[in-house]
Amino acid sequence: MPETVIPAAPTITALFERAVEQWADEVAFRVRRGEEWAPITFAEYGFAVRDCARGLMSLGFEPGEFGSIMSANRPEWHFADFGMIHAGLVSCPVYPTSAAPQVHYILEHSRSRVVVVEDEVQRAKIEAVRADLPELRSCVVMTGEGCDGDFYLPWRELLERGRQHLPTEDAEYERRRTAARPEDLLAVIYTSGTTGPPKGVMLSHHNAVWTLASLDRVLAAGLGDRKLSFLPLSHVAERTSSEYLQLQQGFEIWFSTSIETLRDDLRACRPTVQFVVPRILEKQFDGVQALLGSLPDDRRQGALDAVELGRRRARLQQQGRPLPDELEAAWRQADARLFTTARAALGYDRCRALVSGAAPVAVELLEFFRAIGVPVLEVYGQTEDHGPTTINRVDRWKLGSVGYAIPGGEVRIADDGEILYRGDNVCLGYHREEQATRELIDPEGWLHSGDIGTMDADGFVTITDRKKDIIITSSGKNIAPQVIEQKLRFSPWISQAVVIGDNRRFVTALLTLDVQSVTQFAQQKAIPFAAFEDLTRHPDVAEIVDAHVADVNAELSRSEQIRAHRILPEDFTVEAGTITPTLKVRREPIGDRYAALIEQMYAGSSDR
Repeated sequence: MPETVIPAAPTITALFERAVEQWADEVAFRVRRGEEWAPITFAEYGFAVRDCARGLMSLGFEPGEFGSIMSANRPEWHFADFGMIHAGLVSCPVYPTSAAPQVHYILEHSRSRVVVVEDEVQRAKIEAVRADLPELRSCVVMTGEGCDGDFYLPWRELLERGRQHLPTEDAEYERRRTAARPEDLLAVIYTSGTTGPPKGVMLSHHNAVWTLASLDRVLAAGLGDRKLSFLPLSHVAERTSSEYLQLQQGFEIWFSTSIETLRDDLRACRPTVQFVVPRILEKQFDGVQALLGSLPDDRRQGALDAVELGRRRARLQQQGRPLPDELEAAWRQADARLFTTARAALGYDRCRALVSGAAPVAVELLEFFRAIGVPVLEVYGQTEDHGPTTINRVDRWKLGSVGYAIPGGEVRIADDGEILYRGDNVCLGYHREEQATRELIDPEGWLHSGDIGTMDADGFVTITDRKKDIIITSSGKNIAPQVIEQKLRFSPWISQAVVIGDNRRFVTALLTLDVQSVTQFAQQKAIPFAAFEDLTRHPDVAEIVDAHVADVNAELSRSEQIRAHRILPEDFTVEAGTITPTLKVRREPIGDRYAALIEQMYAGSSDR
């Protein structure tokens, strides 16, 4: 039987009020203002949410209606979200990277009545689809100055309307603020959708507070802890691990300015517990490798030996075996001489653990970060269970696994290998999708994840691949593409990889290049190029990529080996629709976009 998990409060609004009262003078957020990181206290957070809620009420929005948010991570995102929730609205986030047709789909499907957007770029998307959204009554612009006051409203004016409330409105605000029940709908989060249109996952107040109570048992944090917010708040992982979990634990949230400033922001924030995605870890690893490559031979070899020593130490720790005194002493010397500096350079000198999700992490990467004293805890979950299904813990972990069931949850593997999960965080279903809901949750309450995996005797789960992504070749061989793609990406030269082969004679791959590493290679080799695309066609670049593919093939069975590959002229992007906002590849759009190139690989290769 799973252990009992008791939420700290019955609803997320009650948890919010408790946090604001308990930690009124503590810092909730820090935002970069020039060279400084300006603080915002929990008390100020509470006032902004109150003013936003009252402002929305003054515009006539009623409990149960939907409100959307489309913005990069910033304090106003939190203010708008909890302002909507306090006013009784159902919160529905939209990725700020969404194109206008995607925005239209979510606003129309959710029947949102109000949308809060960040700036003029996002407002332009609303303007492009506004005529086809008759139920949308208002758009609030966080940084807009030229809004017309009819349909468009500046954020500052919304808050001012909230401050100028009538005394008679206090009772209505209090009624709405305290009206929520645990079973009530809190939010509808649309999946980013690696295939097909997104589905709106309905999450309740109880789903949220139960999830937080469960996570609190395995990811301890509190006042004085820090987290950098840079993964999209529109995704359930960031929303749960920062916005909501902060109310349970009281840590500070620092807002990264952009992905370009992430390295500097991490160094400034020095997070103590940080959520990441594998692509960030891969980039950081590549950066360290490039630095090692620039060292004189003797220093480079000494650093590599120290890392290998750390890897051995990590393997012994995983096996639960005692560490030999001489090994521990040698690691501590390496830590003082090398690893302490490396952690500080990455911004992880105060970090107790990194928590990684959304995609698998190569074991070599996990060993490397453990070796330098930064544990990476892989977590697995989905929007449909409010984020977490399984998690590795600081004191109990296995490299290459995604951990075991979170406290209060149950995991089992179906006969066909699908991972099933049951717990109080399982969603209410899909918004306006009854048939899809029946397929998602069976009569016994088991959530069908769509992922294929295994579970060992200790309960640790290992993900093989998405059920729908498994490749079945024309000869009937089952191949998990993510395993091969992970190996292909484990190179400083490769940014993304997509393996192809379903109903084909053999496996092929599309590869994109890492701009920084390949550009440095070209400069070192004095290869002339006018644009990066020139390098994607250069024979010297093709040679190093071919060598890496050959190395990967040496680790694969014959049926898994890459028989042909192509280097694409550009990387995958959210804007092009080839990756999701959490950097997962979207196979169908990629297949459509590069269909001719794929056919060329099969026309020009033989199944030898």
